[in-house]
Amino acid sequence: MKKTPSLKIAGKPARRVDGQEKVTGSALYCGDIELPGMAYARILRSPVPHARIVRIDAQKAESMPGVLTVLTRDGLQGLNPHYGAVYKDQGIVALDKVRYAGDPVAAVLALDEETAEEALRLIDVEYQDLPAVISLEEALAPGAPLVHEAWIGQAELRGSTYGAPEKFKGTNICSYFGYSRGDVEAEFRKCAQVFEDTFTFPKVQHYSLEPHVMVAHYQEGRLTVWSASQDPFPLRDHLAGIFNLPQSHVRVIVPYVGGAYGGKLYVKAEPIAAVLAWKARRPVKLVMSASDSFKTVTRHSARVRIKSGVTSEGRLLARECEIYMNTGAYADAGPRVTQKAGYRALGPYRIPQVKVDAYCVYTNTVPAGAFRGFGSVQVAWAFESHTDMIAEMLGLDPLEFRLKNVLKKGEEYTPGDTPVDADLREGLLKVAKALDWKRKPLSPNRGKGLSCCIKDAGGTFKVAGATVKMSSDGSAVLLTGTVEIGQGARTALSQVVAEELSLDLDHISVAQLDTDVVPYDISTSASSSMTIMGLAVQRAAQDVKKQLLEAAAKVLGKRVTELKLNDAKVCGRGGHGAPYGSIIADYFGSKAGEIIGRGIYRDVKSKKAVLGSTTTFWEVGWGGAEVEVDTATGELHILKYISAADVGKAINPGQCEGQDEGGVFFGLGHTLFEQMLYEDGQLINPNLVDYRVPTFNDLPKELSTILVENQNGPGPFGSKGMAEGGLLPVAPAIANAIARAVGIRFRDLPITPEKVWRALRLRDEIGSTGA
Repeated sequence: MKKTPSLKIAGKPARRVDGQEKVTGSALYCGDIELPGMAYARILRSPVPHARIVRIDAQKAESMPGVLTVLTRDGLQGLNPHYGAVYKDQGIVALDKVRYAGDPVAAVLALDEETAEEALRLIDVEYQDLPAVISLEEALAPGAPLVHEAWIGQAELRGSTYGAPEKFKGTNICSYFGYSRGDVEAEFRKCAQVFEDTFTFPKVQHYSLEPHVMVAHYQEGRLTVWSASQDPFPLRDHLAGIFNLPQSHVRVIVPYVGGAYGGKLYVKAEPIAAVLAWKARRPVKLVMSASDSFKTVTRHSARVRIKSGVTSEGRLLARECEIYMNTGAYADAGPRVTQKAGYRALGPYRIPQVKVDAYCVYTNTVPAGAFRGFGSVQVAWAFESHTDMIAEMLGLDPLEFRLKNVLKKGEEYTPGDTPVDADLREGLLKVAKALDWKRKPLSPNRGKGLSCCIKDAGGTFKVAGATVKMSSDGSAVLLTGTVEIGQGARTALSQVVAEELSLDLDHISVAQLDTDVVPYDISTSASSSMTIMGLAVQRAAQDVKKQLLEAAAKVLGKRVTELKLNDAKVCGRGGHGAPYGSIIADYFGSKAGEIIGRGIYRDVKSKKAVLGSTTTFWEVGWGGAEVEVDTATGELHILKYISAADVGKAINPGQCEGQDEGGVFFGLGHTLFEQMLYEDGQLINPNLVDYRVPTFNDLPKELSTILVENQNGPGPFGSKGMAEGGLLPVAPAIANAIARAVGIRFRDLPITPEKVWRALRLRDEIGSTGA
């Protein structure tokens, strides 16, 4: 364990620096922005899942009073009309055909929202229907209709190459990831027992409180976009490419964001707003409805087949995984999510021989992109359910089976990657103790379940920069590209600055996120802010500290080694201190200067690492559930849920607990309620009534979080990111508890009361133990 110096501000439950603005309603979100001459946009979406566009006639809409312009495929001359997170396979609006019900076909800009909405109905579009593939099975069938006729080939992003082998040309497979070590088939033949299961995960939506919102203004060859975006710099780069502009002529500003969870990563509808602003030469606001957001991005539904071989004593020897990810009509982040799902499918276990094949598949459904967990939840649901099933078949306690097989701290996950930096046994034992694992439930139809999950965290080859400016009065401003999406990044990063500079948190402010002003950050994602941006911020603050001490040494006539910072003063060995402001004023000769510190973080590329760069840190989540099943109704009561998170060092413990509890709540959603439903190619529940998410009434009767702090992280003061770990174990922990309560094993999510009731009836009728 690292020895951490005594901390005054970092590691304490400091109040949120954005708290007052948000609770008083004065915080500025993208939807609050109003500019002189602003007009309002609405999007016309395809009513059919797959069709060629024969004709678009927008003349009636264009001639309607109050309409300023209409955008169709015919209005994109001079622009590069394609974009995409990995492949440029998506048009600003549909170009040749529509690929899902909800695909943007046209957009109207009008003086008010009502006129824009009414004008959409005047646009006449003639479609030639094509056969659609909605499910993975339909998309993978021999001779299936192609969502994209053009072969993508390969694309490179952040040091990784994405694509599919030539043999998949003429299919709906748009990307493939494979990994193997050893001879799995030969090892299976040596195993005492081999187990194989298939699991499915539903398509679900992010359901952010704030939908997708953007404002665009094109003026004198410069484009300015305000967006609720998690990655403003890549968004800037995409927009510059579309308009053939230097990046210096595109500016992205991000106000507060009302939740994102990955749904506001990469380009969404910003190009539509930007092109309308370019055409009309006036500010444009585009506010999506909740239904629009449902038709913009989702989480990947998945099918995971997992096969494992063990010794008679219960040692894992071999594993084979086959993963299919439904990426919808456009790839978006799908190739990256699929790669991560494949890499993480091995779980936290020591398995000598492995083989993984992961496929990203186009379908005629809403595109799937980044979502909290980024491919992990789908495979964690499979491998941790599978783990319990193996233990049961071997007659072993699930906890003991896990303890026998989990990787030890310092072991390699894969050759060439960062060794595991967490004690997996420690977390399992902490959860088991809190759950009183060995004690049998007091009532019938009650059971307990465990889960242990691990993911490579911090993203793949990330780059981030930060600047800290100390003003002439000794206060400091932090400039960072990390987006405040509700996770508390501004507060935690401010605590790092305050700790390094020995300042009160009240003397730190965070600048508005503006790509013209703040240093580059690739994205706010992958639980990376506290580690990757945290290190950049810490280095920037340390740079200020170094300059301040050097200035003080000159002013005070002392050596730098004789000085230190304490309570906003530069102090000598005798304890006498000079306020920062007086040092800066004396150094510059007046109250006119400032000290500027800069910090950079860059991941390390490695040809030996499977993903092209080594893992920044390992994010680990452990979960334990105790449930009770009402056998008359199928209703499930979660009596207790214990979550444990390996945080390294909690910079703000209260925020860490909130993040972890929020992750658990997300997990309850896809475990028990959430699923996007399709009939005849149409999404039938894209709204806040028919799409069921957890409410406070669905909280476990007892919910607690354990923060495991071993200072084992690479971030400031031994910290690690932890925003996603709490989400991963929830579904398998609950499913494992149900199996131990009533003897029914679920392989498909969500586990609704109706499914439980039907499975119980089937069990009672024929003695089945499968569902």
